[in-house]
Amino acid sequence: MKKVLMMMLSLLMAFPAVAQDENNEDPMQVLVGKRFIDVQLKDTQGTPRKLSEYVGKGNYVLIDFWASWCQFCREEMPALKKVYKKFQGKGFEVVGLSIDENTANWKEAIQQLGLPWTHLDDTKGWKSKAISAYKVPGIPVNVLVDPTGQIVASNLSMEDLTEYLNEALK
Repeated sequence: MKKVLMMMLSLLMAFPAVAQDENNEDPMQVLVGKRFIDVQLKDTQGTPRKLSEYVGKGNYVLIDFWASWCQFCREEMPALKKVYKKFQGKGFEVVGLSIDENTANWKEAIQQLGLPWTHLDDTKGWKSKAISAYKVPGIPVNVLVDPTGQIVASNLSMEDLTEYLNEALK
């Protein structure tokens, strides 16, 4: 019973996690063409890190907004891992920006899912600096930043991301 209640709670918490509105429009599209927004969060060791340490340094960077409790996020991770494995070291990186409030749960999810890229979080949940700066409507959602720091796409499926990177990184 407790497990069922926890699953229902997870679903309810994830309910605002719809990244598109009823017209299937991507609210993150307004960011495309703009420079990425620098925010400071902590890495898994608790060290403060700025997003600018990873973005705008000559690689395409997918900024992936997620949380350990978000089932949809977790389901997307195997596909993102495949994309990362294919393009990492060829001009592509991923930075996961979590909206977890519990550091232990966040770190455990990274370990369980075997996520090899950089992860940042400020443990403020929906009040995270990153959520506010990027006006994230829900998770999972992502933005792709080009090597110069310009946002070139948002809310990409892993198939669309693969297609984009195949073209961009020829």
